[in-house]
Amino acid sequence: MAELEKTYYPIVSKWLLKKYQCFKVAINTGLKHSRADIIGIRDIGGDLTGEIETIIVEVKRGSEAFATASGQAFGYTVYANRVYLADNKPNGFSHEEIQIASHLGIGLIAIGKMNRCTEVLSSPFYRPLIKLNVQLLEKMRLGKCQLCESYIEIGDDNSRYTFVTKENINKALDLEKGVIFWNRELSDRKEKSGVRIGKENTTYERRFICSDCISLLGQLKK
Repeated sequence: MAELEKTYYPIVSKWLLKKYQCFKVAINTGLKHSRADIIGIRDIGGDLTGEIETIIVEVKRGSEAFATASGQAFGYTVYANRVYLADNKPNGFSHEEIQIASHLGIGLIAIGKMNRCTEVLSSPFYRPLIKLNVQLLEKMRLGKCQLCESYIEIGDDNSRYTFVTKENINKALDLEKGVIFWNRELSDRKEKSGVRIGKENTTYERRFICSDCISLLGQLKK
């Protein structure tokens, strides 16, 4: 009997952590449009920037139509910088399958004997839709600092905003946390133009400042 697709999730997830040095990995996570099998986040900015890269892997068990599975993987370019199809291929991918993946522009990961993962084809780098990418990152409890532009942990599994205080810099300094605040001017503009229709006197324009930047701002008070 063929193994269920989800049995490969931990295997590919562990490989992704090691191969790409991801600092965060999530399984079966996504937005209302779709859920990704595996998402990995890694730092790529070197010493001078906080730039990160989002990687999504679509996992299959080797029995699905290859072109269809490849197209599904490519669809995640709206969310991620790199997309892969990981398929159960004990004998490797055929030349034709590699051609299809290369033509579509996705990477390939072969799940071989003893469940060993091997990258057969690298994924090109994509510029995803910013709106969807940052929403996905927030779903993974990551937020971008508005000052240093680094991505920080804003919460955990218990609460989305565990590691930030709500518009309270003094409290953030005491607790050595970051801050979440709301841009009300931008929210009003979007509401007036019809871009965002929400509850009266409610803003959704949330922004973050990391604990390191808060610490530096605190020195200005001295």
